[in-house]
Amino acid sequence: MSLRTLFVAVSVIVVAFHLAAVTLAALPPNRYSDAAAPRTGYLQPFFTQNWRLFAPNPVAEDRSVLFQGSYVAADGSTRQTAWVDWTEVELDLIQHRIVGGRAGYVTNKMFPALQSRYAGLGTNQRQAATSTSESDPPDWAELRSSLGGSGRAASAATGFLRYEKAVTRLATDVLMARWPERDITSVRYTVRRQGVVPYADRGGSTAERAAARPEARDRVSGWRVPSPGPTAELDAVAEFDRRHR
Repeated sequence: MSLRTLFVAVSVIVVAFHLAAVTLAALPPNRYSDAAAPRTGYLQPFFTQNWRLFAPNPVAEDRSVLFQGSYVAADGSTRQTAWVDWTEVELDLIQHRIVGGRAGYVTNKMFPALQSRYAGLGTNQRQAATSTSESDPPDWAELRSSLGGSGRAASAATGFLRYEKAVTRLATDVLMARWPERDITSVRYTVRRQGVVPYADRGGSTAERAAARPEARDRVSGWRVPSPGPTAELDAVAEFDRRHR
């Protein structure tokens, strides 16, 4: 057997193994996927692929968007809901599915825009954006006024608010769906980044992999006025939450 033939044969075997591993990992839990788990573990966690012209550039971190609401309790005190990791809910669209519904993976597309628009703000603008009141959040006109700026700073503020309005609307829909009995008075979000387990530690136990994983890094937004969508949108979000959380 020639060296070339041997190389081709080995390549075919490796590719076949990888395709089989992906198939087993994508299937709903069953006795075959459970038995193959030690061999398919290298596929975890999910990677966001940043495709280039000739080769993929994997982003070796998990990116999440979480929502939290503030409400007035029966005793008149202001309380906060638990954080809702909406990215985790959306991931159910692609987990255990060879062909996933990625069109519904909204926060994956929203994350880089939220980060880049915030990074484009000046120091004073960032302070104004994140220091808003929980009990009396500004409306959009007031927030735009507090961001100030002219020229490039004004353009940065406009771009920032465009995505703030979008994420605030989604946050409001999610929180109203999760806690329909509560009167949500303000909402906020967190963008979270957490590096994956280092390659050298991926063969360890679950506890060892968790311990080796880098700490999560959060950026918490300021409080915003709730901005719910139309009734049909609220119903769709509530149904999605029931099906996928």
